[in-house]
Amino acid sequence: MNDKSWISLSILPNLTQTLAVAFFAALLTGCSWGPSLPTPEEQSEKIEQFITEGGYSASRNYRIDSIHETWRHDGQTVEVSMLAPKTVGVYPLIIYLPGLGESAEGGRLWRETWAKAGFAVFSVQPAEISAALKELAPMFGKPGDDQDNEEDSSDSDKSRPSRAVRNNELHYLGHQYFSQASLKKRVDHLLWAYAQLKQRATAGQALFKSADLSRVIIAGYDLGAQTVEEMIGEKFEANLPAAQDIHPLAAILFSPSVDMALGNLANRYKNISMPLLVVTGSDDDDPYGISSAYVRTAIWEYAPPGNKYLLLLNKADHRLLAGSNLSHRHQADSSMQEYAEKNGPSESMRRFGMSNSVRGGGGRRSGGMAAGPWTGMGRPQHDGRQDGKQDAKHIAAVFSISTAFLDSISKSDKFAQSWLSGKSGLWLKKSASLKIK
Repeated sequence: MNDKSWISLSILPNLTQTLAVAFFAALLTGCSWGPSLPTPEEQSEKIEQFITEGGYSASRNYRIDSIHETWRHDGQTVEVSMLAPKTVGVYPLIIYLPGLGESAEGGRLWRETWAKAGFAVFSVQPAEISAALKELAPMFGKPGDDQDNEEDSSDSDKSRPSRAVRNNELHYLGHQYFSQASLKKRVDHLLWAYAQLKQRATAGQALFKSADLSRVIIAGYDLGAQTVEEMIGEKFEANLPAAQDIHPLAAILFSPSVDMALGNLANRYKNISMPLLVVTGSDDDDPYGISSAYVRTAIWEYAPPGNKYLLLLNKADHRLLAGSNLSHRHQADSSMQEYAEKNGPSESMRRFGMSNSVRGGGGRRSGGMAAGPWTGMGRPQHDGRQDGKQDAKHIAAVFSISTAFLDSISKSDKFAQSWLSGKSGLWLKKSASLKIK
């Protein structure tokens, strides 16, 4: 055997491993699922392009500044975040309440868009709510673990609870935090935090002084939306704290909570007289088993007419409505590729639930992902995938519709009102629909 032959044979195992990892990465990024998912930069370009094709943009794009602090109330930590234009002045105030398992930095896409459009955005989240789902993280293991794939489970994996057990735990925690007792505590924290904000604004402190307390809009996602619903007049069985001096001009609900077990839908929302924007999707099922996509529109349907808007995003899921980042699916795939490079393609395929589909066996759909992987972002990821173009249109729709709604209500912007009631429906096309009553 000559030297060249020996060298060729010696590198063969490494070359095979490299090619196998590359093949697995290709599966993740598009060979089996179509085009690779766009980067956040590419998504941003798609969003801007879609908006320029007939969407709504604020008349001015401000540079913004931010503050993140932790306050103490009733022996508990409350996280707060403030975004506002750098330009000195006072701006309509949006109070934003994140979802279960999110910090005060939740809803970043929505909050930054509003701040750049000329709003002060104050986000509030008790630390207890922010950390609520972290205790479930060990139960979900590495991204993509699927305990139900018993054929490929190792002995070490079998010590982890099954998916059914994990889902039961998630449902239990969800119902615990969506309870009336938990809602009362969150309202107490919110009222206290608003009083602190008011003191700081009056004293002219930092970004807090930019909040115009005479023009307040309240918004929330998921668990935060439930809190907003109580603040704007939904009837609950429990005796909850009064809104005191928070008098919002309007409200925005992302993925509103509608617990059918409480009943009385016809009368539950009849006191919501203020302007309201409800944002949901046709695949907006939460991971707690409390609300499902088809009931989230109830608050819009049963609230009295008058400046009530329903933005329904076609095939948008619960996570997209969190507004956390431009490309959450891309981030999930990146973690899978990193795991493949570290542990090898065979282990990675088993880890990420691909072995059956690659072999052509039964079980999962071809190209399907293991349901319920833990993403490290405070909440489980849902099964199902959309292309980046559809995501970009959904995000652009929320940017345009919500900003136009805010401008029309808090700034009496006639153009914004005209666009909402006129051209918005044509611009949305098949990606979403906007209903007004």
